[in-house]
Amino acid sequence: MHETYNIDRSKLNALIMEYGGVDSYTTSQAAAILEQIFRITASMGLDPANRADFFEGARRIFNIEFINMGDYEHGRYIFAPNHVTEFDGLLFGTIVPNMLVVAKSDWGSNPHLNEFINKLFRIVCLIRKDNASGINVLRKCIDHLKASQDSAVTVFVQQTIADIDITTPEDVASGVCYIAKKTSARIIPVYSEQVSPELPTRIVFGAPMTCEDKDAFGAEWLRTEAALRDSISDPAARRPILCEKHQKPISQRDF
Repeated sequence: MHETYNIDRSKLNALIMEYGGVDSYTTSQAAAILEQIFRITASMGLDPANRADFFEGARRIFNIEFINMGDYEHGRYIFAPNHVTEFDGLLFGTIVPNMLVVAKSDWGSNPHLNEFINKLFRIVCLIRKDNASGINVLRKCIDHLKASQDSAVTVFVQQTIADIDITTPEDVASGVCYIAKKTSARIIPVYSEQVSPELPTRIVFGAPMTCEDKDAFGAEWLRTEAALRDSISDPAARRPILCEKHQKPISQRDF
């Protein structure tokens, strides 16, 4: 059941509207929005610089309901969620301790943004369509998971913000299969509605996926995501509202 919290979201809403939605920000805009989330979290009596408190604050701000969420604080996990907002990394970065999030390269280039992020979780930046960067990301994810029995990474396998309905199996990065093989981490598929300060948001977790055939992973991940989305009911899952850039097929985008 959703809980509605009496929170002053007016400044956050104003920024989101000014920036055109929840799915396409510059790093400066992302820093401004994160600053507002920190302020709202602090107004709840929580410490926004504390990972667990920030996560609780974000849960309240966006009225998030977690469905079939397991205990992921113990063990090694690779979260493989869909990607429909600029907030996804913040949510999954703080969902459990000792998280490493694979982020787009410009998230590592803004010192003001990093002031906030570095208090909460670690990131490794990916330069899209750069093989050397991709190999470095795989290595960093493996090293992070091997360094502790209780650790997790989040990989947005679409590699960009996109509706799963315009994502093809070829768009889905199968590198998580390699990470899982090297670390024995379990791959957890997750489907999230697009977060909204005004509407409840449901996030549903699936059973661990296997990677018997990495070439078939993209199609299997998409089938799983569609099933998780379709499991959301009363009401049915909201479809994401995306900007023009993110409405294009991933293969046709200029990154």
